[in-house]
Amino acid sequence: MNTYFNEITSKPNNANEEKVLYKIPAGAMCGNGDLGVVFDNDEKDLIIHISKCDFWKLKPGARNDGGIKTVGNIRIRNIELNDYNIRQYFDKGLLECTFGKIEIEFFVAPENLIYFKIKAPESDVSPSPIIEMPDTCDSVNSESEKNGIRIHSRKFEGDDLDLETGVAVCLRSIEETVADGFRYISFCISAVTNFDDENYADKAVLMANNCNYDLDKERTLKKWQDFFAASKVTLEDKEIEKFYNSSLYHLAGCMGNKEFPPGLFGNFVTDDFFPWAGDYHMNYNYEAPYYCIFSSNHPELFDGYMSPINDMKDEAAKFAGFFGCRGYAFPVSFGPKALDVYSQADCKEHGVLFLGQKSHAAYACVIPLMHWFATYDKNYALENYYNFVFNTAAFWEDYLVKEKGKYVIKNDAAHEIPYYRGEKFRYITHKGQIEAVNAINSLGLVKLLFDGIYDMAKELGLNSEKYSLWEDIIENLSDFPTFIKKGKRCFRYSKRGIRWRDENTVGLQHIYPASQIGFSSGERLLEIARNTYFINDRRLDDNGSNSYLPAGARIGVDPHFIIEGIHQNIKEFGLPNRLFRHHGGGIEHLTTIPATINEMLLQGYEGVIRLFPCWDKKSPASFENLRADGAFLVSAKLENRKISSIRIKSLKGRLCNIEGAHFKKILKESNNEEIPFTRTGDIISFETQADESYLLF
Repeated sequence: MNTYFNEITSKPNNANEEKVLYKIPAGAMCGNGDLGVVFDNDEKDLIIHISKCDFWKLKPGARNDGGIKTVGNIRIRNIELNDYNIRQYFDKGLLECTFGKIEIEFFVAPENLIYFKIKAPESDVSPSPIIEMPDTCDSVNSESEKNGIRIHSRKFEGDDLDLETGVAVCLRSIEETVADGFRYISFCISAVTNFDDENYADKAVLMANNCNYDLDKERTLKKWQDFFAASKVTLEDKEIEKFYNSSLYHLAGCMGNKEFPPGLFGNFVTDDFFPWAGDYHMNYNYEAPYYCIFSSNHPELFDGYMSPINDMKDEAAKFAGFFGCRGYAFPVSFGPKALDVYSQADCKEHGVLFLGQKSHAAYACVIPLMHWFATYDKNYALENYYNFVFNTAAFWEDYLVKEKGKYVIKNDAAHEIPYYRGEKFRYITHKGQIEAVNAINSLGLVKLLFDGIYDMAKELGLNSEKYSLWEDIIENLSDFPTFIKKGKRCFRYSKRGIRWRDENTVGLQHIYPASQIGFSSGERLLEIARNTYFINDRRLDDNGSNSYLPAGARIGVDPHFIIEGIHQNIKEFGLPNRLFRHHGGGIEHLTTIPATINEMLLQGYEGVIRLFPCWDKKSPASFENLRADGAFLVSAKLENRKISSIRIKSLKGRLCNIEGAHFKKILKESNNEEIPFTRTGDIISFETQADESYLLF
């Protein structure tokens, strides 16, 4: 079965259901990391929405009409849509469409060119594509012509904007031939913004004139073949394997612009009015899509992540000062180029949407720290995120309070305090949240933050004057609060203040993604974690299933329970195009299946590689080149309850620790040299060389 394939056999239904607060498009999609398209239709015509990661209205203000905007539409007339079939080939980046007698091949090339070829009966009226540009949100639209090509432009300008933005779209008919009673017409569309080129209209014309259908099709095919060759997971459950691959495809389809990483809805916005302006929410939404990329061996998808975060450094230092601290602090959300979507005069915290939380910058550090532990790329870390992580740690050095030998977090809400503003706000109503002590998610995030900055600084040979303080914080940060619920000891949401909420997964995010509890944590903590996990089944949580399901793998819950949860998510929220219709955001739940499956098959975040740690050993599975912390690429196969074909490639030459009492021999793959190892209990350890692979028997 081809698990890189999907077929859509009916027109997309984008209508909201009662349980859904907003639409997520259900039509076929493809993208190249920056430019994205979504198939749709109205009563008469085929419509293909175009969006781009860097086309925003950069108007500040939390309730203004700024935010990410759609570029425009391709409208194709004279197509009968009753007989509807679209085949998605994820490993080719290709769509093959059949609408009655008409066939369309469609793809988005790596260089921001959209191509499609229409095959139609010669005797019928040929399908006719045009470009439409919406004029909502006060955009200034225009059309012009140069070298015989129509240029459709849309821009936002004015003194009330942080920056002006513009996009130009050109449609060109490349070739038309007739053979065997059919007409074949090829088209190219270029889309260029002012962030791509200041002369973006001229650039769009140049790209359209220089396009090459066959060459760019080859380049598109190679791009996606190379992408899926980086790692591979093979499961007996082909439905999950299909969603695993399609999720990675859709994530890669919107993670390619290094200055404008995807916001809540990536590059599949279909109008100008997507919720929350499509911005960067820092208390999990922005981070969540990246949970799976390192374990899936796609660290290149991280390349744009830090751009909006680093653009906010000046504001972050100002926000930290609001709380009497050095370093960096963040509001709940912002946009690219430090776009202010957080200022509200009636907010009780300095007129800024912190919503009672101090942990947003610490949460932003989760993904660069994942990158660090997965790659140990010193130059990359120094150039991209060491400074941000260091300054976020500086904030917490000042904000933490040491009492009776323990570092305590005060006045930091675990959940957002959504009404922390306005005349109707009553302090007494939310006193427990506002004056919370030791919110459990913040404890996990802060512990990861100091573990990470300490390890990074030592590897880079920087800031040794901080080591003793960081060691003290790591050793003496307050324990995770617990209490008795339903007769079992569970984690409490805060030591003082809110105890519990039957929603979201905040009470488990210290397990995942903060990586503070796992198989090495001891049975007491694991029992508390499992009690908490099962007291409130959040597998179908439409904000937090992306952390709940991987957390289950981290603490070793019944793998059938997790697999059942994946199937429930597919059934309840899965759309024909393999997106998920959730409340929490557009792309964040694409990480759920790959992150969960990867954690079930391979773990390495505690300094120990574990093979199939949370997997039914009766169910055959294999993986190639999943990435473990320490910069190791690991491959293994499970069949007939036995693990074999174990191969570990060391990218940085670090000490390798792997769990497995049965290992008898390790060979260096390049020369079959037997490698010595030590054994401590069930863990064996051996030295490695960079870019060398090892076979374990």
